[in-house]
Amino acid sequence: MVLELCYPTVSTDIPLSPDLKKSPKLLWLDSGIVNHVAKNQLELFGTQDISEHWKGKIAEHIVGQELLSHNDSVLAQRNFWVRDAKNSQAELDFVIQTEQQLIPVEVKSGHNSKIKSMHLFMEQSRNNFAIRFWNHPMQKDDVELPSGKKYTLSSLPFYYAEIISKILTCK
Repeated sequence: MVLELCYPTVSTDIPLSPDLKKSPKLLWLDSGIVNHVAKNQLELFGTQDISEHWKGKIAEHIVGQELLSHNDSVLAQRNFWVRDAKNSQAELDFVIQTEQQLIPVEVKSGHNSKIKSMHLFMEQSRNNFAIRFWNHPMQKDDVELPSGKKYTLSSLPFYYAEIISKILTCK
């Protein structure tokens, strides 16, 4: 129960159905354990900016941990999205199922804020709302894809992952 196999979905619509034939991510349950196993507790202790540690993987882990904490079911699992196309790799860090749709969630750290995978997901999705967690101030953008499809991208500081349920009800 310390590790979770996080399986991808290839769908952009509900219901969220993990593809058990595709390779899962291995996610730890606790950030303290992750840092202890990696032997980088001293490096992170007292840091003001986690975005560059582990090339941003620790930020993805912390956001994922917050997303998991908002589901009170012991069977709750996190899922991510991968594109199901030959010779084309695209992956989103997480997808959240609401009653009406799958919400794509991307975690970006450091200076890398490109969201090509998000655009690919949104191109296929009937959804018109997406979330990016990053280390910058809150920002809301209306994005127009090359196809002409439009969607709203809410870019939120990492610590807003704590209130993801409220964000999804107020979108």
